[in-house]
Amino acid sequence: MNIEKLTVIGISGGIGVVLTKIFGEWNESVLALIILMTIDFITGILAAGLFQRSTKTFSGGLSSKECVKGIAKKVCELLLVAAAYQGDMLLGIDYARIFTIWGLCAAEIISIMENAGAMEILPASVQNVFRKIIDTLNKKGGE
Repeated sequence: MNIEKLTVIGISGGIGVVLTKIFGEWNESVLALIILMTIDFITGILAAGLFQRSTKTFSGGLSSKECVKGIAKKVCELLLVAAAYQGDMLLGIDYARIFTIWGLCAAEIISIMENAGAMEILPASVQNVFRKIIDTLNKKGGE
C-alpha cells in the first residue's frame, strides 16, 4: 500500500473516531434522522423551486436566505444529538440521545408532510388531518 492510501485511511479513521466520540455510535436511528433530514430539505426545495408554494417566503418561491436557515436548523439538530449524547455519557445513561433522535425524526416527518401538502401530493383529507395536528402542536407549544 502506498503512502497516499495510508494517509487517506488514517485521516478517515480519525474523523470516524472523532465523530463517534461527539455523536455516539452510528446506528439505524442516526441513519434514519440523516435520511429524513435530507428528504425534508429536498422536498422543501421542490415545494419552493418547482411548485412555488413555500410557506417560508412571501412569493412562495426559493430564497437563498431561507435555504441557509434550513441548513442551519439541520446543523443545530445534529448539535442537539451531540449534546444529548454528551449528557448520556456524563450521567451514565443511554436514552437521552435516542429520545432526542426520535423527537427530531418526528419533527422531520411532520415537515416532510407539510412540504408534500404544499405540493398538493397528499389528498385534501390527509392534509386537513396534518394541519389539525400541526395547529394543535403549535397551540400547545405556545402555552
